[in-house]
Amino acid sequence: MTTAATTTRANRRYGGKPRPAHLSHPDHPYTMKLPDGRILFVEVPGRWVIKDRSGETAFLPPAVRLLDRLRALAMSALERPPSPGYITSLREGLGLTQAEFGEQIGVDKMSVSRWERGTVRPSDASLAAMERIRRAAIRRGVTMPT
Repeated sequence: MTTAATTTRANRRYGGKPRPAHLSHPDHPYTMKLPDGRILFVEVPGRWVIKDRSGETAFLPPAVRLLDRLRALAMSALERPPSPGYITSLREGLGLTQAEFGEQIGVDKMSVSRWERGTVRPSDASLAAMERIRRAAIRRGVTMPT
């Protein structure tokens, strides 16, 4: 559904011409198999998908970040030692700053920063707290910003 405001904005952006075809792709269905055997289905916004020179589908950085965040929310931190990228993706997927994430876990923002850079690993207690936060968010229903 387009509104007058979005149409006007699009016309202004493209000089009154229709939006270029490469910016109006339909949403792209994508499935990923998680390590525990579950399958996650996602529709990636079409504006984040392109075709490369060979005609294969390629994801732009926002799509990759979305998929990483969804994977982090779907996987438990307790299954294997979490990578720095997992911790960052989980925090961003929950829509929290480092300070907010640390506050919920019971550590300071610098600890979260060190985990995300990979200079320090979280303790078992911190991993358990991360898992509680992740599960609570899943029960509440997490909305991913697009």
